[in-house]
Amino acid sequence: MAVPTLASAQVDAAIEQWIDERGSDADASELSDILLQYADNPANLNDTASLSSLPFLSPFQIKSLHNYILLYGQLVSVRELLMVPGFDSLIVDRIAPLVKAEPFEEQNIPSLSELLRRGRHTLVAGIGGTVEQAEGYANGHYSGDNLRALLCYRFTFGNRISLQISADKDPTEGWGGYFLNNFSLALNDIGRLEKMIVGRYNLQFGQGVALWTGFAPFSLLGASPVRYATGIRPASAFSEEGWQQGVAATLRLARGLSLSAFGSRTDGEWLGGGHLALRRGNLVLGLTAAAVFLDDSVQLRDYAYNQDYFRGDCTATLGLDALWQSGRTLLFGEVATDAEGHLAGIGGARLSVGGGNSIGLTLRHYDARYHNPHAAAYALSQTRNEQGLSLDAQFQLPFRVTALLGADLQRHTALRYGSYSPSSGSWLRMQLSRRVGGGAEVSLRYLHRLQQRNVPGIDSTLYLSEETLRRQLQGQLRLTLGPWRLTSRAILSWFDAGQAGRQGGWLLSQEARYTHGRWQATLQAAWHDIDGYYARITLSESNLQYAFSIPTLQGRGLRLAAVVRCDVGRWLNLGFKYTLTARPGEEAIGSGDAATPGPLRQTFHLQARLRF
Repeated sequence: MAVPTLASAQVDAAIEQWIDERGSDADASELSDILLQYADNPANLNDTASLSSLPFLSPFQIKSLHNYILLYGQLVSVRELLMVPGFDSLIVDRIAPLVKAEPFEEQNIPSLSELLRRGRHTLVAGIGGTVEQAEGYANGHYSGDNLRALLCYRFTFGNRISLQISADKDPTEGWGGYFLNNFSLALNDIGRLEKMIVGRYNLQFGQGVALWTGFAPFSLLGASPVRYATGIRPASAFSEEGWQQGVAATLRLARGLSLSAFGSRTDGEWLGGGHLALRRGNLVLGLTAAAVFLDDSVQLRDYAYNQDYFRGDCTATLGLDALWQSGRTLLFGEVATDAEGHLAGIGGARLSVGGGNSIGLTLRHYDARYHNPHAAAYALSQTRNEQGLSLDAQFQLPFRVTALLGADLQRHTALRYGSYSPSSGSWLRMQLSRRVGGGAEVSLRYLHRLQQRNVPGIDSTLYLSEETLRRQLQGQLRLTLGPWRLTSRAILSWFDAGQAGRQGGWLLSQEARYTHGRWQATLQAAWHDIDGYYARITLSESNLQYAFSIPTLQGRGLRLAAVVRCDVGRWLNLGFKYTLTARPGEEAIGSGDAATPGPLRQTFHLQARLRF
């Protein structure tokens, strides 16, 4: 059947949390795709191998579930997870729309007739764009039209086989530019072959210091920035960057020992290497080796700010990672070196003391000359030229109040983009929340970020810097009344800097979501008055798969967003999204060729999901 509206609502909630953490730097389109794929084809809890790529679960939780099944038999309901060591109500509620509990039996390689009879087919088609024409179409700088069209076909046979083919046409392209975007064929759990992917894929090992492409989880408030790597996995259908293309495979060499090997050819680059993983009890060890060869050598003119940047046509990386959990204690880390011997590493510990209380500490050191184009470890900028210390904590306070804390101190010993001198900064995030009755939750969140940057408008050769302070206070009330879910937000934003002066602003948002049977409708209105870009506020709103947008608001105006989803019978799901941005008194919205004339901008997207 089509994706249930309840699962879509849960996906929206997970994406909203991600956006709240990342702000304007968020790119949640791939996370949305991953979650909706699981919502469309839930993983069977009794087939623990199918859970390895599911976000939110650690390898220790999957192993704990496997041991529970061996001792007590297969699960008969998702809520039985609460009986499994390592699972609590928070994680069970988070994954409930993405999993199921059904009888499972090991199967041999399926026959062609069995594939055709039991395989699942999903077809997604969509079209959308802006109602108003951008300036680039009027002046001839853009060709084609302002519509985006997409088509994605996916075939799955349980967790054993998946095939994905997608194509799209972007705005400014003519319909002749409608082209194949992605192809991937994935085989899982066939004899000693644990995984194999032909086509586009992502590589995720260790903590991301040596090799990580595709969606990279950020540190959620109150949680350590630990990564639970999934190894090789198919790329999202419409990923714009980061993916690899070629062949990747993981083989079981012995019990608890596996080897992944990969080769990729993308525009201008060859990537090859492997990862050796050892799992013993509560310990996971990994060794990653990768080499990158470029078609053209990178040559840069010498400036003071780019002395530590990469030059040449090849580089290599060797990394060692570890993950260990025993009881309430978690230790994790990875260290890597590039071809020239420059080091990068991260390590952390987290202690859960029961009753919903936990505390974690993480250290990272990425050398300014550590050159690795496919590193994506936890950082506030990138996996080079950054050292930092982060603290995370979760506490249960009196009166049933939950407190979340995240603090980070960082420094950059060399010059970097936007700061042509050594710099430092700090980041503080705090939240208090409380459930009121059975259907209401209230929260208050504060963000405080201090960092250094170049003084704007000054000759860059002077390398003058200034300190900037950004603060944001957000209050939220979420109320559930039968089929209604109402979410009210109020956000205040402040920015202080020497040359730019002070900027501030506010945003009021009201969202109403109604679910009835096969229908779900969401309407959101946001009023804002924000002085300028530096005080900008990022807004989370409901989206459709492959039609993802995260508006960043400034100026004075109103934004409306309406999303309607409907399950038509068992096989078809229809979705429609409409947005209206109003900026009273403005002659245009946007800038350059992307500007649309007048104070209004409207967008729409229509999408159909067919499953059979």
